[in-house]
Amino acid sequence: MGLTMGHGKDARAEELHNLRVALATFALQLDAFEMRANGALRAAGRAASTREASIRKASVAVPWADRKRDSEGGK
Repeated sequence: MGLTMGHGKDARAEELHNLRVALATFALQLDAFEMRANGALRAAGRAASTREASIRKASVAVPWADRKRDSEGGK
């Protein structure tokens, strides 16, 4: 009976260890995912900012009267 109890405790201890390793692995994977996601969001923000700056620069380069004529089909 003593051997069975010891074996059962060892199995539970091993399972607990496996669960801890799995949880730690998941936490690391989640951290890596969050870093990649944040990097992608920052890159998208920079791209949008650059795109908006280009649009503003283009709209300043074209006088309002010319843009109005162009939008009316050349009238």
